[in-house]
Amino acid sequence: MTRLVISLSTIPPRFDKIGATLEGLRAQTAPVEAIRLYIPQSYRRFPDWDGALPAVPAGVEIHRCAEDFGPATKILPAARDLRGQDVEILFGDDDRAYPPHWAARFLQDRARHPGAAIANLGLQAHMIAKSTRPRAHQPRSERTWRITDIEFQAKFLWRQLRARRLNVEEPRRRVFKRSGYVDIFEGCAGVLVRPEFFDDVAYDIPEPLRHVDDIWLSGMLARMGVPIWLHGNIHEPACTEAEPFAPLVTSVVEGLDRASANRLGVEHMQRKFGIWL
Repeated sequence: MTRLVISLSTIPPRFDKIGATLEGLRAQTAPVEAIRLYIPQSYRRFPDWDGALPAVPAGVEIHRCAEDFGPATKILPAARDLRGQDVEILFGDDDRAYPPHWAARFLQDRARHPGAAIANLGLQAHMIAKSTRPRAHQPRSERTWRITDIEFQAKFLWRQLRARRLNVEEPRRRVFKRSGYVDIFEGCAGVLVRPEFFDDVAYDIPEPLRHVDDIWLSGMLARMGVPIWLHGNIHEPACTEAEPFAPLVTSVVEGLDRASANRLGVEHMQRKFGIWL
């Protein structure tokens, strides 16, 4: 019988703030064999880390890995450890609250798309860099844009009216109104993969792409001929208290903000591997 393992990683500034994420993973209705929290022996971003490990609840296993793969540590060590086994790996971020049915929905989609990676959020390459060739995998997913998202705009306005101010927390959106294929997954909402989807090339991450794991990992799937199926019409997961602490999405790394790094990543994949052209 195929097993299900959940994998994620975290960073020292968030060690005492990942409780909500871990508790949400423990409360999944699907039969989860293990929840693996991968922590490298040392962190490139945090060289002064003293080596102290986070406290985790029962049912969460801390696994140490020799190499820090950056944010890709949430999946690459698990894929390597479980290589050759009949197992599904569901990975996500350490700053999101995942509802109890989260894993079960991925397994339902797996039954319909056995050879694909399954995602809840994603992007098309043309949204990041020039990419014009037709895609073999159809249909493509269809986004609901913020400006035309009536449900989101109505909820947002209601929150502002109730609070009598504009700077209120935005409600969660249904980012995609139609399921379909995407070029790039967004790991924050979760991704279901199998160990064989990643070969040894996936572990040799070029330095500029080390901080844009969604681009790199999605490109590795494309190299292997693994499409990404996105389940539409569901709400994006809520952020937890860990989200504001050392987020890469707002960081400038080696002079590159997130948009510039994403574009560099897509263009690298196009040149190096001939994908997303």
